[in-house]
Amino acid sequence: MRVLLRDTHAYAGCRLDLPDGLPDRDRDVIVGFSDGVEAPGRLARVETPEPVLTVAAYRTARGTGIGRKSWRLRQGSEGWVIAARLSSGPRD
Repeated sequence: MRVLLRDTHAYAGCRLDLPDGLPDRDRDVIVGFSDGVEAPGRLARVETPEPVLTVAAYRTARGTGIGRKSWRLRQGSEGWVIAARLSSGPRD
């Protein structure tokens, strides 16, 4: 399963695509960024209606190191968007 971000990194307000739709349970995913970089991640269906995407540490195509982070997702009228960064990720 893939999650495709429309930028080189994740941030609140970043739009994303879930080509396979939202899974009905927690799933390991491949997170693709607009610069062609991919990172492992996890899409979790926690006890709220909004899923959480955790992205493992990775490097952008320009070599910038990005640490592991977790994000709450929200579906709006124009599709999926990162709503907020979480202070710590869900337990794997």
